[in-house]
Amino acid sequence: MPGVLFLQTDWLDHLGTLYLSAFLKTHGIDTSIVITRSAKKLLQEAERSNPELIAVSITSAGHQQILELLARARPGLRAPVVAGGAHPTFFPEVLLQPQLDFIIRGEGEESLWMLLMALREKSALGSIPALGYKSAAGVKLNNAARLNQELDSLPFPDRKLYFKYGYYRRMRMQRVITCRGCPYNCGYCFNAALREFYRGAGRYVRQRSAANVIEELKQILPFTSTVNFVDDSFGLDRKFAEELLERYAVEIGLPFIVNLRPEQVDADFASRLARAGCYCAQLGIESGSDQLREQLLGRKVSREQIFSAVRYLREQKVKILSYNMLGLPGETLEQGMETIRLNRELEIDFPRFSIFQPYPGTALGEEVVRKGWVERSELMKSLSGSYFHKS
Repeated sequence: MPGVLFLQTDWLDHLGTLYLSAFLKTHGIDTSIVITRSAKKLLQEAERSNPELIAVSITSAGHQQILELLARARPGLRAPVVAGGAHPTFFPEVLLQPQLDFIIRGEGEESLWMLLMALREKSALGSIPALGYKSAAGVKLNNAARLNQELDSLPFPDRKLYFKYGYYRRMRMQRVITCRGCPYNCGYCFNAALREFYRGAGRYVRQRSAANVIEELKQILPFTSTVNFVDDSFGLDRKFAEELLERYAVEIGLPFIVNLRPEQVDADFASRLARAGCYCAQLGIESGSDQLREQLLGRKVSREQIFSAVRYLREQKVKILSYNMLGLPGETLEQGMETIRLNRELEIDFPRFSIFQPYPGTALGEEVVRKGWVERSELMKSLSGSYFHKS
């Protein structure tokens, strides 16, 4: 029987889940997954596989849907349920919900394994890092785990976990992450809060070695035609990026996508990306207003840097996808039009626009609550499953 049954409600490939599964399997624990929004199908899979533990990753945007699913299914579930992900990390009070037994806050490979061992041995839970659990005295939250400083020590994501579903067997684009952590303080993002959560727990931004990434890529070559590097900002460590790109061109040779910050891109970096096979760079422009971009969003990138980055990439025939937000706090109609005009002037190949959604716990989310524009409880209820909602 699988020790852990993973539950998810969408058809994205969650690297976090795949890392957890791989870590458990290296410790001799079987894992399985069910992807469903149906309580009936969840119960059928739980009955069939009889897991010791059900694990689910919860984002703030999707927390209501998952909690409602678990509430419907809970009377028929024999296994306890543990939730991880961004939402339990920043809002541990979610553990008060009766459909949850445990939460794990932050990176959870070792904590999830330790929880399963404790359940098997019926031992105390107080020493398991990052665990939240219920006791007679109420909810207990253990201290955050120390951050793994040697990412090369982790097993590669267990991509075959998803292969029970034909959709994933046919998926030819594989997502790869080369680092953990982000050093920036964008007002709409949770990274600043996560850095604070891990204060004193070790270096927050950590980088895999180029050799380790290449080894993973070689393993996925048989079922991959395109690689999507999903680092928040590829190449924060320029020396690492240059080594990886040089080896990638020779040893992998697949087309790939990266996320970049405009201020990272110079002529040399654009050339290295293109020679290695980069066909699309995804840039966060966010706003055409210098004032909103730099002061409100915390993106310290100038208009000139954006134009330079686009020019360097276009000279190398790299396609450009831009991320933009409209409806920012205090944004005027003219400033919104500036964002549209900037994308037109840059001749962006794939411009993406979304309506601003303040997330609780982020700097901008807290600001709209402070200003009385929305009640905190209503802000949480307003979250949808996707930041492209209604845009």
